[in-house]
Formats: sequence, C-alpha cells, structure tokens
Amino acid sequence: MLQDFHKLITMGVMNITPNSFSDPNKFLNRDHLLNTLKNLEDRSDLILDFGFESTAPMNEAISALEEKKRFDVFFDEIKDINLSNRWISFDTYRPENFSYFERQFMSRYKNMGFIFNDVSGVVDDNLINLLKDKKRQKNFYYLYSSTHIPSREFVLKHMDYVKMDEDIQDSTIKKFSDAIEIFQSSDCLDQIILDPCFGFSKSYEQNWQLLNKIENVVNEIKKQNFKGAWLVGISKKSFLRKSLQVGKNTFEDAEILHLQLIKQILLKNLGQIIFRTHDFNIVHNALKELNA
Repeated sequence: MLQDFHKLITMGVMNITPNSFSDPNKFLNRDHLLNTLKNLEDRSDLILDFGFESTAPMNEAISALEEKKRFDVFFDEIKDINLSNRWISFDTYRPENFSYFERQFMSRYKNMGFIFNDVSGVVDDNLINLLKDKKRQKNFYYLYSSTHIPSREFVLKHMDYVKMDEDIQDSTIKKFSDAIEIFQSSDCLDQIILDPCFGFSKSYEQNWQLLNKIENVVNEIKKQNFKGAWLVGISKKSFLRKSLQVGKNTFEDAEILHLQLIKQILLKNLGQIIFRTHDFNIVHNALKELNA
C-alpha cells in the first residue's frame, strides 16, 4: 500500500513516445532507456510512470492497438531489467490497455504495485467495472484527474473543453466531490489518488489560481471522507516557461521556479503527496534546500 511510503513520494515520468512535449524522444533511444532503468533498479522508493501516447493537444490521437504495439516494443527491450518489488504507473486513458500493461508486467515481475494514471477524468462504466474488479486488490490505485473532458476519445482535444470564465477552485472541488460520491458507492474510495492536473485542461490563469488555492481544495475534499494521496505535477514547458520574462534563460529559470513551487507545496499541510516529475531527484533536492 502507498501508506507504507513516507509522506512524500516521487513519481518519475518516462515517456516512450516519438512526440512527447516534455522529454522528446530520449527514451526511444534504447541505450538511454536501458541505462536509465538499470540505474533505477535499486530505487524501489521511486514510482516509475510509463506513457506510450502523448496527450499534448498539438498531437493526433493514436489507436488503442498502436498504444499496445508501442508497449510491446518497450516491454521486449527491457526484458533484462529487474523491476520487481516496486510500484509502476501506466499513463493511459484506456482501461483495457491499462489491464493489458498490468498483466504483462505481472507475468514477468514479482511483488508489484500498479497505478492507473488516467488523465481523462472520465468516470464511465468501463472504469467502474475495472475498479469493482480490483477493489480487493491491495496493490492497485486509480489516479483520478480533474478535467472537463466529456469522453475518453476527446482526451487530446482537452483544451477545447476549458471553461475560461469558471472559478477553478469551486469547479475543481465540485469535480472531485462528484467523483468521490461515485467511488464511495462503488466501495473503492480507498484505492483512489486525486490529481488537480496542473498544466492540463486549464487556462494559464486557472493553473496559477489553482496552485494558489490548492490548500483550500484539499481541505474541502478531506471533509468528504477522502483520506488518500494527492498527486502534484507541474509542467515546466507548457506552463512555467510562459511565466518567465522574455529574454531570460527559460530552461534554467523554469527549473528554479519549479523548485520554488514544490517547496511552497511541501510547506502546506496537504497530507500524503506524490510528486510527478521528469527530474527523478527533484523532491530530494527540494527537501534538502528546505532543511538547509
């Protein structure tokens, strides 16, 4: 169970895609992929988050079959890497593909925990059926994201459904509240992680509003008997770099701003936090600076 971790957990992102917005193509290089995973074999404290389709809005959606094919190539390439005894997250919005990825990993590795990292925020019959099947599986969590996407096939069109004039604090609380009611009625609330989805399916201004009000959101949702973890992931390219002054070293300054925001969140009393990041040591560095 995630409760066995410390209060802060790092989720390291590895995009196995040809068009990732954040780490373009680097994990398609077989040597880089294998060297990275080899160096992380002993890092059982790090959740690895694998994604096989980029959901950046400038990309075209791929089929469920193509997503599986990308996974199969990846899974064959890592056959000599030991990923047993750790948590794995699969970043997909298709319940059937999550189940396929999970089965493949369970056939090779032992003592695994799995997270269905579903960026869609869509609660449909396919999802509820999957959650009911797994409600007694202690090594499974579902990561629910706050978006306004109407159905799964529109995930890559997520910016088309942003409501520019809404109060993002109130709408996020309502979105989580409605989902919690369904999860409670399905008897699976204790296997849910909540993601405010910074940098995704929100305007630039709404992202900042939500960052500044996240403590209010968390406290309201806690009143609804939610005792689970929260995921925090802040986009450095599509969100933070837009915040920087023109002419600055945007990569370096985005890293500094990212670290500052993480430290601010660490100082809040939000409960158990999972930081989703492309920099696997970012939480460690933030804690080190706070304790200095």
